[in-house]
Amino acid sequence: MKKTTLILTIILLVIYSNILNAQVTITNFTTADGLPDNFICGGVAVDGNNNKWFGTQGGVAMYNNATWTVYTTANGLLENYINCIAVDNANNVWAATDLGVCKFNGTTWTSYTTTDGLVSNEVKYIKSDNTGAIWFATFSGVSKYFESTFTTYSTSNGMPSDIVSYIATDASNNIWFGTWTSGAVKYDGTTFTSFTTVEGIPEDNISSIAIDGNGNKWIGTLSGMSKLNSNDEWVANYTSVEGLLNNFVQDIAIDSHNNVWIGMYADYIQEGGLTKYNGSEWTTYSVADGLVDQQVKRIAVDNNDNIWVATGNGISKISTVTGINNTKEQNIAVYPNPATDKLFINLANNKMITIQISDLLGHVVLNQKISNSTAINVELLQSGVYVLKTKEGNKIHTQKLIVE
Repeated sequence: MKKTTLILTIILLVIYSNILNAQVTITNFTTADGLPDNFICGGVAVDGNNNKWFGTQGGVAMYNNATWTVYTTANGLLENYINCIAVDNANNVWAATDLGVCKFNGTTWTSYTTTDGLVSNEVKYIKSDNTGAIWFATFSGVSKYFESTFTTYSTSNGMPSDIVSYIATDASNNIWFGTWTSGAVKYDGTTFTSFTTVEGIPEDNISSIAIDGNGNKWIGTLSGMSKLNSNDEWVANYTSVEGLLNNFVQDIAIDSHNNVWIGMYADYIQEGGLTKYNGSEWTTYSVADGLVDQQVKRIAVDNNDNIWVATGNGISKISTVTGINNTKEQNIAVYPNPATDKLFINLANNKMITIQISDLLGHVVLNQKISNSTAINVELLQSGVYVLKTKEGNKIHTQKLIVE
């Protein structure tokens, strides 16, 4: 009787959780909607008015949620192929090219090159810090633009590498650089501190860095993602074993609920998409789920927590609406947890899913495909904590399983 009551309680909790879950909607935008080009090589930025700015190989496009405005060399850009795009604290838009950077103040575009003090015209990433300074990443070092003056930081100033691919800032206004060959670098205004494979990061080629509301640093590489805590201590690495679509992380963004969104693309197998990690569960979105393209370049979160995905063939907007119908993350009930002898998997629909149970060292102890509700024998497993992964296509959910 007690076991029946426990099972009914867990089923009710699962149903109630599904009711509160969010329905995901994916909306795609291409040249048919107003983009000058579908190759969004320069990524996406969101300004203070919640306008979205996209860097394409055909110029800059701005979307105000109703209409599109396009800017090209005819409007003042140095060239139309945009490497990256950013918005500073004063709501100026910065677009980087291989010929220098361009600033748009809402009326006119102004260009800056090595003639003005930029360390290199080939700018790869732009970030504004808490003081209003603008930082430019290049493969010849970093330039800082503040109060009309450029300052260069390179190996001659103490940087471990001149090949800088990414820039982020934390709440204390420390500047974080992602480098090739030398890991992640923290600059506190005086000292450069490196975080490499020695500290636990999977490799020293850094593709992205994001910092959440708790001060955790999420560091992307082409071998997975690392987490550093608020004290800059290594916590864990995450790969496809834990729930990433693949290990080729291209960008990371954090929404207002501290969900981590990871954009990935492995060019050698042409597999890409977006994985969301809420701290316990992993959910992946791919072309099969509605993304416009698998080649994810950059991602950004707007003021309404919509996720904007810049790809090689257009833009996808992922939005969530709270409601009673969640067609994406429901209809799989797993109980009881803790389990003793049997683990019951209930499927509301006849669909093929994979059930995988791993120990905390990553060793897979059970891997089984099912298409109907079933019971899995776990009585031979040693008592302890395991990781239970359910996978349907590219949608992956991970949770803790306790076996008593």
